[in-house]
Amino acid sequence: MPAGIHLKTARTFRPDSPELYEKAKAAVGEVGSTMNDHINGFLRWLTHETDELPVRPPAKAGEAEESP
Repeated sequence: MPAGIHLKTARTFRPDSPELYEKAKAAVGEVGSTMNDHINGFLRWLTHETDELPVRPPAKAGEAEESP
């Protein structure tokens, strides 16, 4: 493929903060995934293509889980 030509149009995701991005990057690494795979997994769940949410690492001691 020639340089500069892509099969898919680029999209930009902007997390609310740099800290959120870094935490998410670490979390996907803990479960052996990537940000791209997880974002696509959430979008498939959101649009009812699947009922399965992407895997997430277990909560660390002292971290409270938030309710949806």
